[in-house]
Amino acid sequence: MSSFTRKARITFLKGMEVLGTTASTLASNAKLKVNEINLETRRREILTSFSLQAFELWQKGVPLPEPLSDMLTELSDIEGRLSVLRAQKYAKVADQPSSPDKAENTPAPDGDPVEAAPTIDDALPPAAEEIALDAQSTPDAAPAIAPTEADNADPR
Repeated sequence: MSSFTRKARITFLKGMEVLGTTASTLASNAKLKVNEINLETRRREILTSFSLQAFELWQKGVPLPEPLSDMLTELSDIEGRLSVLRAQKYAKVADQPSSPDKAENTPAPDGDPVEAAPTIDDALPPAAEEIALDAQSTPDAAPAIAPTEADNADPR
């Protein structure tokens, strides 16, 4: 029995050693993964900060290389379009009554049906026009909305 007990103890100790080594390797790998994630996050933060600072410098008139300048011009155009779209969306939301089912066909007190709110395609609301004018009046900004071929395409 003593040889069996000794072999069982040695097997148990070697098994525990393997478990300890495996746990140590897993902990080391987890630590490396956490460090990798932290570095990737910091890299992303620096890239975001860099791009924002480059955009601010470009808006202040600091000359940048041509590829960056072209991208920032396009970015400025997109921001202008987003501003107009957001203003149109806000104006449309502000114009709609609280319960759309009742307002569409509810007669007015004088008996005439109530007109539906204008759509985005009808005209720019005053707030959107002001934003578009503000965007166009700044010397560094690109035009708020530049027509594209897609805008002029036949919808059929």
